[in-house]
Amino acid sequence: MVPLTTAQLENFTQLAGNDPKHALELYPKYLAKLDEQHVEMQVALHLDALLAAMNAHSWSAFVTITQSLKEAQLQDILAGKRFKLLTRVGVAYRYNNQLEQAKRHYQCALGLANSDLELATLKVNLAIVFRLLEQPAMAFQLIDSIDSGQLTTRVKAGYSVIRGNILLSLHRFDNAVTSFELAHRLYIELNNQQSRIDVTRNILGAALASKQLEAYAKYRASYVDEIRQYSPKSQDYLTWLDIISNSMQTGSLTEQDEIFLRQQVSSLIELGYKEPVKAHLHNINAMYLYPNDVTGRKGAQALPENLGKPWCPSL
Repeated sequence: MVPLTTAQLENFTQLAGNDPKHALELYPKYLAKLDEQHVEMQVALHLDALLAAMNAHSWSAFVTITQSLKEAQLQDILAGKRFKLLTRVGVAYRYNNQLEQAKRHYQCALGLANSDLELATLKVNLAIVFRLLEQPAMAFQLIDSIDSGQLTTRVKAGYSVIRGNILLSLHRFDNAVTSFELAHRLYIELNNQQSRIDVTRNILGAALASKQLEAYAKYRASYVDEIRQYSPKSQDYLTWLDIISNSMQTGSLTEQDEIFLRQQVSSLIELGYKEPVKAHLHNINAMYLYPNDVTGRKGAQALPENLGKPWCPSL
């Protein structure tokens, strides 16, 4: 049997992020190449496979891999990697909107960070959960405790998006626009076109929430062509934004446009646009279109509770 090479393991790490389904196909084949003499490589492979399963939203595989990590011979190596493990489990819970579980796993990891950057990244993840739990003040306290100057450009861009979303939840719409615009500039520096276009959508929503029609027009100019290339599912929200912008300028709302807003409002809230959508309707005196009962996004409950308990006894 040909052993697994370091180059193959490094390539697997890349695949876990860029082509997670392919990584999951390779995972059992690569694992079969490793015997008890290669415990460190086994742990690295398992942890990258967790990332692949998370990115592929393959939750049955995620649970199976977590169970594999419980093997006794892996624990000495895993002792130094509990931060990465618990953080990835926390992210998986967040992806499933199992937010209390995500919070508990992130909190378990707080004392395990080996660097300021790791701690900052964890605080960002925990802040996301508090915002989704509709505790934006706690989320802002966490995000504001981070020294953004210590962050890499890539992490700072993501941090700025999350900070903007928290500011939206606090109804600090002008500040949210500023934070999103910083992320926009950083994504241009990184040549990350997909993320630049995604954050443009955040800017458009926040600009209308804060009644910045000039900023809306500036970022809206080329956006329709961009979302056709990268984000086709954004078209309904773009139509919503254009209707809101037009209504803010004219002071009126056509019957046809009102029907569209009524049809879309609940689905947009479900997609996570609750704060800007509510502000938009308020700005055009159409709060009667906002649903009376708004529930949080529902989780699939795809993961059993306390997956990280073997590495965090307090769970």
